[in-house]
Amino acid sequence: MMRFLPALLVLFILPAGAQDDKVLELGRLTYQSCVACHGPDGKGIKAGDLLMAPSLHESAFVKGNHPEEITSIVLKGILKADNKYIQAMLALELALNDEQIAALIAYVTKEFGGKERSVKPADVAKWRKEQASRTSPWKRADLEEMIRAATAPKLLSNVRYSLHAGEWKKLPDFSSLTPASTGKLEKGLISLEPAKSHKKGFGMVFDADLMIPETGDYLFSLTSDDGSALIIDGETLVGNDGIHPAKSVTMKEQLQAGNHTMQVHYFDGGGHRVLALSVKGPGKVGTQWLSVEQGDAKKAAQSYDPIPLTSRLPGEAIVHRAFLPDAKPRAIGVGYPGAVNLVWDADVLNLAYVYRGEFMDASSHWNARGSGSTPLGKDRVKVAHGLPFQVLESLDEPWVPFSEMQVKYERDTVDPQKEITINVRHPDYLFRGYRLDAKRFPTFRYDYRGLSVTDTFTPAEIEGVTSLVRTIKVEGNPDENTYFRVAETGAQTVTDGWIDAGGNLRIRLAGAEPVTRKVAEINETLVPIAAGTSLTLTYRWNAPLKP
Repeated sequence: MMRFLPALLVLFILPAGAQDDKVLELGRLTYQSCVACHGPDGKGIKAGDLLMAPSLHESAFVKGNHPEEITSIVLKGILKADNKYIQAMLALELALNDEQIAALIAYVTKEFGGKERSVKPADVAKWRKEQASRTSPWKRADLEEMIRAATAPKLLSNVRYSLHAGEWKKLPDFSSLTPASTGKLEKGLISLEPAKSHKKGFGMVFDADLMIPETGDYLFSLTSDDGSALIIDGETLVGNDGIHPAKSVTMKEQLQAGNHTMQVHYFDGGGHRVLALSVKGPGKVGTQWLSVEQGDAKKAAQSYDPIPLTSRLPGEAIVHRAFLPDAKPRAIGVGYPGAVNLVWDADVLNLAYVYRGEFMDASSHWNARGSGSTPLGKDRVKVAHGLPFQVLESLDEPWVPFSEMQVKYERDTVDPQKEITINVRHPDYLFRGYRLDAKRFPTFRYDYRGLSVTDTFTPAEIEGVTSLVRTIKVEGNPDENTYFRVAETGAQTVTDGWIDAGGNLRIRLAGAEPVTRKVAEINETLVPIAAGTSLTLTYRWNAPLKP
C-alpha cells in the first residue's frame, strides 16, 4: 500500500481546456491509498505533535511544472532521514502502472495545487525505463537538488553537433574536416547519442549559445574518454586532450553576464566513450550539467576535490614529475612565479608545451589506479614538441620528431600479430638530468652528437604580459647542417620580430637567424646551429592573463 506522496510534486501544463474527467477520477481513486498519511485534504494527518506526511499544499513540486522529477519521486520513494515526519514514502514503481501515476499527478496538482497539469502515460513509461537502474529511494537532500536544478536558469540553447569519422591520437583541426553528419540536439544538452552507431573512432564538435545570467566566476568541469576541449568565445578554456581513461579537468573563468559562444571538441580513440560537462556558478545558477552523459561520467571517473600544487615559498618554482597529458611518460612539469608554466619532456629532451594560470591538480592519483596529474591552467600551446635538434641534408628533408619503433605484441601469444608503437631512446641523445638553482628553477642538461646542451626558463614581464624566457646554450662543434626547431604551430608569420605560434602565443628569437619552411604540409621555423650558439626564445601571450 502507498504510505504517502512526497512533499514536492511537479507536472506538465496542459493546453487551454479542462482535464479529462476520466483521468481525474482515476487519479482520485488512486489517491485514496494516500489518504491515511496525507489526509483527504492533502494537509497531512497529525499524530500527536507530528505529521504522518507533509502537506501537499506547500509543495514546490505540486505548484511547479517539472514532470520528470515528480515521476522519479513517485517511482522510487523517499528515505526517512529524521523525525520530522512519522512515515517514509515507499517506492510505487511496482504498485502503480504508468496510467495510474499520470492520473495521480493530474488529480493532486489540480486538487491541492490549483493547477491543471498532466503527464502522459507514455512519458511515465519513458522515465520509468531511464531510471530502472536506480535501486534506492531518494533522500530529501536529493529533492532539494531536484527543485533547485529544475528552477535554475537554462544556460544552453541552440545546441548543434557535427560528427566526423576518423581515428586520431589527439584532437584534430575539425575546421579543416568535412563532417559525416550534422544536426541539432533537441534536449539542449551535449550528447554522444548521434555517434552510437559508429563502431570505430570518431570525433564530434558541439556548438551552442551560452547565456550567462550573472557576472561572476564559473567553474567548468570537463570529463572525457578520450580527448576533449571546452572553448568559450573562441578561447580554449579547458583542455583534456589525448588518449586516456575517463578523466576530469576543471577550470574557473570569470564571465560577464550576457550571450557567449560555446564549443566542445571530442574524439573517441576506442574503448569507453565518456563526455560530460558541468558548470558551477553564482546565485541561482548553482551546479548544472550541460551534458546528457552525466551518469556515465560519474561512474567512470570518481569525483575528488582538486589537490592544487603550489610552490612552498613566494618567488620559487615548483617541479612536478608525473604522467602528464600531451607528453611522453617521462614528463616534468614546472610552475613558475607569475602563473606561467611548462611541461618539459625528458623522453625527447625538449619543451612539450607552455601554459598559464594555476599549475597542476594531483587529485587524479587517488582516482582508481591513478592516471597522472592534470594541468590546471589554460592557453596551452605545444609550439615544437619533439626532438629539438636534427642534421638535415637539405631543407626539403622532413623533421623526425620522435624516436619510435613498431613491435608486434600480443600477450601470451606465440605468434603475435598486433603491432604497437613504443618509445626508444634516440642514439644521438643522452639525458643528463636537471639542476635547481636557489629559486628552484631547473636547468635541463643533455648531450646531442657530441654537443653539451643546457635549457633554462625564467619568467619575465614583457610588454605588460608575464612571459617565459628560454635560454638554450650549445657547447661544442656541431655537425654541418645541424638545426634547432623553434616552432611547428600557428601561421608562423613574423610581425615586429614576433613569430605567430598560434593559440594566442608569440615567440621572439635572438641568437640566430630563423629559417621558415613548409615540408609535408607542416609549417616550421628552424635555426642553424654553430659552435657556441646561445639562443634566447621569449614565449609571450597576446594579452594579460584574466584574473
